Amino acid sequence: MDPHSITLALAPIPTSAKSAPLLEAHLGMIVGACAVAIAEAIEQFQNGGLTTATRGQNGKCISELFRLRQYMIVDWPDFDAVAKERGVEALCACDVPPATANMLVDSVLEILGKMVCDQTH
Repeated sequence: MDPHSITLALAPIPTSAKSAPLLEAHLGMIVGACAVAIAEAIEQFQNGGLTTATRGQNGKCISELFRLRQYMIVDWPDFDAVAKERGVEALCACDVPPATANMLVDSVLEILGKMVCDQTH
Protein backbone atom coordinates (compact mmCIF):
# COMPACT_ATOMS: atom_id res chain seq x y z
CA MET A 1 0.00 0.00 0.00
CA ASP A 2 1.41 3.34 -1.07
CA PRO A 3 0.22 5.98 1.45
CA HIS A 4 0.73 8.70 -1.15
CA SER A 5 -1.94 7.17 -3.38
CA ILE A 6 -4.68 7.37 -0.75
CA THR A 7 -7.19 10.18 -1.10
CA LEU A 8 -9.75 10.39 1.67
CA ALA A 9 -13.36 10.93 0.67
CA LEU A 10 -16.45 11.11 2.83
CA ALA A 11 -17.78 7.67 3.66
CA PRO A 12 -21.55 7.22 3.60
CA ILE A 13 -23.15 7.68 7.00
CA PRO A 14 -25.83 5.15 7.97
CA THR A 15 -29.27 6.68 8.58
CA SER A 16 -29.22 5.40 12.16
CA ALA A 17 -26.32 7.75 13.00
CA LYS A 18 -26.69 10.39 15.73
CA SER A 19 -27.95 13.86 14.91
CA ALA A 20 -24.51 15.12 13.87
CA PRO A 21 -23.51 12.95 10.89
CA LEU A 22 -21.16 15.62 9.50
CA LEU A 23 -19.25 15.76 12.78
CA GLU A 24 -18.94 11.97 12.74
CA ALA A 25 -17.81 12.11 9.10
CA HIS A 26 -15.22 14.73 10.07
CA LEU A 27 -14.06 12.45 12.88
CA GLY A 28 -13.64 9.64 10.33
CA MET A 29 -11.56 11.89 8.10
CA ILE A 30 -9.28 12.91 10.97
CA VAL A 31 -8.84 9.30 12.11
CA GLY A 32 -8.20 8.30 8.49
CA ALA A 33 -5.62 11.05 8.06
CA CYS A 34 -3.85 9.92 11.23
CA ALA A 35 -3.88 6.33 9.97
CA VAL A 36 -2.40 7.34 6.61
CA ALA A 37 0.29 9.37 8.40
CA ILE A 38 1.16 6.30 10.47
CA ALA A 39 1.29 4.12 7.34
CA GLU A 40 3.62 6.62 5.71
CA ALA A 41 5.84 6.70 8.80
CA ILE A 42 6.04 2.89 8.85
CA GLU A 43 7.00 2.83 5.18
CA GLN A 44 9.69 5.47 5.67
CA PHE A 45 11.05 3.70 8.75
CA GLN A 46 11.27 0.40 6.85
CA ASN A 47 13.06 2.13 3.98
CA GLY A 48 15.82 3.68 6.02
CA GLY A 49 14.53 6.63 7.97
CA LEU A 50 11.64 8.70 9.13
CA THR A 51 11.66 12.32 7.92
CA THR A 52 11.08 15.29 10.16
CA ALA A 53 8.15 16.33 7.98
CA THR A 54 6.43 12.98 8.49
CA ARG A 55 6.99 13.13 12.25
CA GLY A 56 5.50 16.60 12.27
CA GLN A 57 2.49 15.51 10.23
CA ASN A 58 1.85 12.62 12.60
CA GLY A 59 1.96 15.00 15.55
CA LYS A 60 -0.43 17.44 13.88
CA CYS A 61 -2.93 14.70 13.02
CA ILE A 62 -2.95 13.15 16.48
CA SER A 63 -3.13 16.58 18.09
CA GLU A 64 -6.18 17.47 15.95
CA LEU A 65 -7.81 14.16 16.90
CA PHE A 66 -7.12 14.83 20.58
CA ARG A 67 -8.79 18.27 20.32
CA LEU A 68 -11.78 16.77 18.52
CA ARG A 69 -12.07 14.11 21.24
CA GLN A 70 -12.09 16.82 23.91
CA TYR A 71 -14.91 18.54 22.06
CA MET A 72 -17.00 15.41 21.40
CA ILE A 73 -16.49 13.29 24.52
CA VAL A 74 -19.31 14.91 26.50
CA ASP A 75 -21.96 13.99 23.93
CA TRP A 76 -20.23 10.86 22.60
CA PRO A 77 -19.09 8.84 25.64
CA ASP A 78 -18.48 6.00 23.16
CA PHE A 79 -16.04 8.23 21.25
CA ASP A 80 -13.51 5.44 20.63
CA ALA A 81 -16.13 3.16 19.08
CA VAL A 82 -17.45 5.95 16.85
CA ALA A 83 -13.90 6.97 15.90
CA LYS A 84 -13.01 3.38 15.01
CA GLU A 85 -16.14 2.85 12.95
CA ARG A 86 -15.88 6.13 11.05
CA GLY A 87 -12.11 5.86 10.59
CA VAL A 88 -12.35 2.35 9.14
CA GLU A 89 -15.23 3.49 6.88
CA ALA A 90 -13.16 6.42 5.61
CA LEU A 91 -10.17 4.21 4.82
CA CYS A 92 -12.26 1.47 3.21
CA ALA A 93 -13.95 4.10 1.04
CA CYS A 94 -10.44 4.81 -0.30
CA ASP A 95 -9.88 1.14 -1.17
CA VAL A 96 -7.77 0.32 1.88
CA PRO A 97 -8.36 -3.36 2.72
CA PRO A 98 -10.56 -3.74 5.85
CA ALA A 99 -7.89 -5.67 7.80
CA THR A 100 -5.32 -2.94 7.11
CA ALA A 101 -7.83 -0.20 7.94
CA ASN A 102 -8.67 -1.87 11.27
CA MET A 103 -5.00 -2.29 12.19
CA LEU A 104 -4.14 1.32 11.34
CA VAL A 105 -7.17 2.75 13.16
CA ASP A 106 -6.39 0.60 16.21
CA SER A 107 -2.88 2.08 16.19
CA VAL A 108 -4.28 5.62 16.00
CA LEU A 109 -6.64 4.98 18.91
CA GLU A 110 -3.85 3.39 20.94
CA ILE A 111 -1.72 6.52 20.52
CA LEU A 112 -4.71 8.73 21.33
CA GLY A 113 -5.41 6.67 24.45
CA LYS A 114 -1.86 7.22 25.65
CA MET A 115 -2.22 10.96 25.12
CA VAL A 116 -5.49 11.02 27.04
CA CYS A 117 -3.93 9.02 29.87
CA ASP A 118 -0.93 11.38 29.98
CA GLN A 119 -3.22 14.41 30.15
CA THR A 120 -5.26 13.01 33.03
CA HIS A 121 -2.24 12.17 35.20
